[in-house]
Amino acid sequence: MSPGILKELQFFGLAVIRGVFILILYDLLRIFRRIVPHGVWAVALEDVLYWTGTAFLVFQLLYRENDGAVRGYALFAVAVGMLFYHQTVSSWLVEHIAGILNWCFGILLKPVHIIWKKVVQVFRIAMRFYKKKLKKRLKEFIIILFS
Repeated sequence: MSPGILKELQFFGLAVIRGVFILILYDLLRIFRRIVPHGVWAVALEDVLYWTGTAFLVFQLLYRENDGAVRGYALFAVAVGMLFYHQTVSSWLVEHIAGILNWCFGILLKPVHIIWKKVVQVFRIAMRFYKKKLKKRLKEFIIILFS
């Protein structure tokens, strides 16, 4: 086999591995999203940061290994790596790792949650008590202000 073809095959293999790595990073993000509740804006920001990082990783691969030349088969190889990983272990890993972490955090944070509920309950009782006084003081202030 010629050295040129061997180099291209190695580059193809590196691109496949980079595709797997890119999707592993996204799975870590998916696991994080399953553990920590997110709003729409947080998800959008995370996705923008992820895809910016992904573009950097692909650019780095092309720049270092292929002298910056963009070749269709390199992008195809990245996609093949992503597809292979996604079809084999991705969903299973995300589901199980997120489940295990949620279970662990559930056990660890249960006492914190119980204490937090009591703190909120005391805060609500205090707010009800002071709300009446605050209304009265506010009315007095407004009367003094506009008289």
